Amino acid sequence: MSNGYIGLIGLGAIGAPLARILYKYYGDRFILVSDDEHAARLKSGRISINGDLFCPKVITPQDHADEKLDVLFICVKNYSLDSAFRDMDELISDDTLLMPLQNGLYSYDFLRERFPANVVLEGFAQGPNTRIYDYDIVYQNPGTYYLGKTHADYRTYAVDIYELLEKAGVPCVLSDDIRHAMWCKLMLNVAGNALTALTDLDYVMFRNSPEAQKVCRTIMQEFRFVAATEDVLITAADISDVMEYFMTYKESKRTSMLEDVINKRQTENEYIAGYIKRLAEKNGVAAPFTDMLYSIMRIKEDVYLGRI
Repeated sequence: MSNGYIGLIGLGAIGAPLARILYKYYGDRFILVSDDEHAARLKSGRISINGDLFCPKVITPQDHADEKLDVLFICVKNYSLDSAFRDMDELISDDTLLMPLQNGLYSYDFLRERFPANVVLEGFAQGPNTRIYDYDIVYQNPGTYYLGKTHADYRTYAVDIYELLEKAGVPCVLSDDIRHAMWCKLMLNVAGNALTALTDLDYVMFRNSPEAQKVCRTIMQEFRFVAATEDVLITAADISDVMEYFMTYKESKRTSMLEDVINKRQTENEYIAGYIKRLAEKNGVAAPFTDMLYSIMRIKEDVYLGRI
């Protein structure tokens, strides 16, 4: 990898901890990429992360910048991908490596179709407990960033990005089976996100709620059958690992979907439970509990967003 720029788009729950660590280590080599809608906030000079002012360079497609992006970490919500990348051809060359880190599986397929000439790795973030209060962003746990490759010939690129993150001090894992890891993360999201968003449950409360644990296990058992129709093997050990993660998380944490509900924002319900619901329907597998959670979450979101 050359000494070009390291870009990141999406300064939210996933992107903020990663951006802070990369900026502290790489300095002016790190830049924020933004569409025009969000650029003014990012350029305001008022954003702080964990009490420190956060003022890296911000570029938009309209800047017609000459900066060469070696890699772009993509942390925007799934539903914002289309608008975020509408005019990005000025900034993303065929040599730019794309590293999506969102929940679910949608972003990888979107980017492969939108930028067919580029290397697109696969990855996700697990565990950041970020909270955003207007211009102030705080977290205690930056989470762990997982990455890997689907195509065998992308191994070198995955190693390059892993080394770039590790050198900066980003907690990261280079997975030998990133596809399976992403399905396990999706299972965690499907089982936990809508449940917590509908009940105001944080991870500390989850540990003390046998009822929440029962619902979570039931959803994951459904998930196993749906995943199998896509030739993904989810084991009992995978389910136990997710439960252990929920039960042993050290700090207070809300899921991203609960944060969205609290702040009356659009959620990623369509890309999490909705994704599995649609797969189950397509492949003729019953997933009634997932369907129910999806539907109730959809109603709640429709109500507070004024869609019904």
